[in-house]
Amino acid sequence: MPATPPFPYFVGVQSLHELANRRSRVCVMNILGTESVQVTPTSHAFSGGNVVAGVQYGSTGEALETPLGPIPVYGSVSEVLKSGHDFDTGVIYLPPAAVSHAVSELCVHNRNLKRIYIVTEKVSARDSRLIRYVAQNRRVDVLGANSLGIGNSWDQVRIGGALGGDNPSACLKRGSIAIYSNSGNFCTTLAEYLKTRGFGTSTIFSSGKDHYIHFALAEFLYCAENDPRTKAVVIYIEPGGYYEKQALDWIEQGRLPFSKPLIACVTGRWKSRLARPCGHAGAMAGGSDDAFAKEVWFDTYFGVPAFSATHPSVGRRGVRVTSIQDLPQAVQAVMELLGEAPDFAPQGDLSLKPWLVNHQGIALPEELRLKPVPPLAPYDRQLAEANRLVGACLVRESMRNASSATRVVEATQQTELHGKPILDLIETPFAATCLFALLRQELPESAVPLANLVLDGLTRRAEQRVLPVAEQGRAQGCAPNAYLAAEVLLAGNNSWFQDLTTIAERLIDAFFHAADAALAPDEALLREVLESMPDLPKGSVTDIEERWAAECAALLKSTAGETLLTRFAEAYVARESHAGVRTNPLSLFVVAVLLGWAWPALKNRRIPRQTAVELSIHLALLGLVARAGAATPPWPPGADAGDSRDFVATLFRGLFGREPGSNDLFALNALLNLTVSNGPGTLSAMGAKESVSAGNPVATAYAGFMTNTGLAHGGNGFKAVAYLLEVFAGQDPYQLPEPQREQLLRRLAEERAAQFLAAKRGARDTKDLEPIPCINHPVFRGQPINVDPREERIRCVLRDRGIRNPFLEFYHHLVEELFRIGATRNVFCVNVDAVLATLSLELFWPQWQSGAVTPEAMQDAVFRLFLYGRMPGIAAEIADHRSRGSDMDCRTPNSELRYLN
Repeated sequence: MPATPPFPYFVGVQSLHELANRRSRVCVMNILGTESVQVTPTSHAFSGGNVVAGVQYGSTGEALETPLGPIPVYGSVSEVLKSGHDFDTGVIYLPPAAVSHAVSELCVHNRNLKRIYIVTEKVSARDSRLIRYVAQNRRVDVLGANSLGIGNSWDQVRIGGALGGDNPSACLKRGSIAIYSNSGNFCTTLAEYLKTRGFGTSTIFSSGKDHYIHFALAEFLYCAENDPRTKAVVIYIEPGGYYEKQALDWIEQGRLPFSKPLIACVTGRWKSRLARPCGHAGAMAGGSDDAFAKEVWFDTYFGVPAFSATHPSVGRRGVRVTSIQDLPQAVQAVMELLGEAPDFAPQGDLSLKPWLVNHQGIALPEELRLKPVPPLAPYDRQLAEANRLVGACLVRESMRNASSATRVVEATQQTELHGKPILDLIETPFAATCLFALLRQELPESAVPLANLVLDGLTRRAEQRVLPVAEQGRAQGCAPNAYLAAEVLLAGNNSWFQDLTTIAERLIDAFFHAADAALAPDEALLREVLESMPDLPKGSVTDIEERWAAECAALLKSTAGETLLTRFAEAYVARESHAGVRTNPLSLFVVAVLLGWAWPALKNRRIPRQTAVELSIHLALLGLVARAGAATPPWPPGADAGDSRDFVATLFRGLFGREPGSNDLFALNALLNLTVSNGPGTLSAMGAKESVSAGNPVATAYAGFMTNTGLAHGGNGFKAVAYLLEVFAGQDPYQLPEPQREQLLRRLAEERAAQFLAAKRGARDTKDLEPIPCINHPVFRGQPINVDPREERIRCVLRDRGIRNPFLEFYHHLVEELFRIGATRNVFCVNVDAVLATLSLELFWPQWQSGAVTPEAMQDAVFRLFLYGRMPGIAAEIADHRSRGSDMDCRTPNSELRYLN
């Protein structure tokens, strides 16, 4: 008869082989659950059909299909037994709160039950105590919780989890080493490592690492001692719990008979720096059961220092390894010491075998360059399928309070767009900023003229539409955001937008997997695609679009900007040149140019395919807004379509009604870039994100941004223009020499500060006090002098260019004077909205002084300027949310709502 187990509690097995073998018969609880349906069919087929039935509460009569046929499913354990299905092993996949009930049900109804495997993680300590009590009284072994199950390599049986993944036979290679691991995934890893030195396994057991380990190291070593297949035991241990100390102490005291060597790997030193549980529920941080303490337990037991490449000594009891990569060598050394040979010839090695290699464009010495190897099956097929996908494939998630496009850095309060501070964009051409917002990569300087031409061409095309809504809105006194939102809404998903996306989709399909990231012209491929390309969308073509396309082709040649895509566009247009109704050359060239710039980002999966397809729609909407918002024609008389022109000059003329000088262009370009974004939490960004969340197309999302923009937020600059016109009424600082101008600015600041102080003293409540626009935010607690870094940066840039704006300087005198006379407790900042207002006012000043423009027109222009500048940042948020977000993810939960009487 077998010896009585040396435990003060019930243990029903004598040998590892008893835990799982070909005679085991299994019933799976929650068999149709998400995890079980992926694991159970493989385990059933691998083990020769050991699952007799499953339980799915409320689902009697269903079945789980497997390679060996269907497994019947019943609504309870009693139904399984009444239907004639005998079993001795239960496997539980239920949620944590239901596990104790399932254990009780199994124990009460099945008198032949011997073992229960609990796959579920994070079973509560209270429920674990109940499980222990019920199972001990019923004399049933419980293994887990949080266990990936057990594998018997000799019998080719797997029970209770996914050891070895979809191909358990590769992991469960017959041999002489038993594996005990707190981590389920490391069970497979350890087995694969051992094969590199020719050692297979007898039994692999995932003990789990929940609060309770029901079948712990002591029980496992007892069974390993009585298992003739097992000659040594490899164990993988995490912090938390005293199960290992109990086992080692019992061996030393002679209570637990164990004579075979152990090879131990203790992990988790980093957890000692934490103050709470991390990872597996039982892997507590710190204390006398952390990784450092467990290392001492094992080193004391072994009596030899830890094994490493520099200290490869072992003892007859075994050794602890400091790194898992040393484990195969340590096992070999221990077995050689005992005179035991490997189980088979070594298989594989532990050298790095990358399936994917990307050196990020870094020129590395040959010895440091990684060499990719073909992936193992079935990963080779899965990777090939993944490589057929175009662009980034992002997980859908709630984007309500999230963005991967913009952020505000808390330490500096500076906004970043794709990791680049907005302040660093001041001197970037605005057309390049518009592309950067969508591509997540900067355009080369040589591409800027072409970017300007593309945006100018899209604005030209918008002019061919009748724009009555904007005109009507202006006539009826609508704010710019209202009439521009109306134009954008009416654009909808029109036929032209559909043509643009169709062209983009077909070009990507035709060239993506055949061309390299550089898109170098390949005449053979070009001819092949031209012959096989389905007809692209056709329609009428105007003279303006013809001339623009010709200018685009010429600019591509002169700037060496041609790609395979633009060569295709040129060849396709030439082939159709004599047709009456044909593919629009402007549309084809715009899409070809934009996809050429997007190609590296698509290849490197920085942007998803959807963003690349919709690039032309985003920029077409910017062109529409630029044209609809222009109170006067944005081109000088006689300007031909396709004339190479800075897009900022187009915006300038539409805003100010005159041709810009070089300083004018610089100032407007800086203003536009500074306005691009103030983070994803702004009203403007949230308006766009909420519209995407509601399932709207791109154009409607832009309308959401505009309707969430108003005089109180983008309008700070709007209000500041009115304020400055009042301050400088009857004064022209530009007519005064520098000393007298400075005196005027100081005097005006003193007058306004005194007026504000008097109003403050006379107000019953500070809430009734009319604030001075463009100061007071941000203010840092305890900071005597406050600075908006955005305003400070552009002020310095302007000074470096010899530009000293009197209105901006007045604001700086004003905040100092307010503090000097005691109207404020510290020196308020002059914020970036003041830059928007003061530079705009300076640009308008000659027309204002001559009476050619009204205050309302100036304020309107400042508001439009804000909307133009914010468009690229909103484009980034829309593209980000469309590729990452899910429908309705911007709703506010009821728990966060308040009802006010």
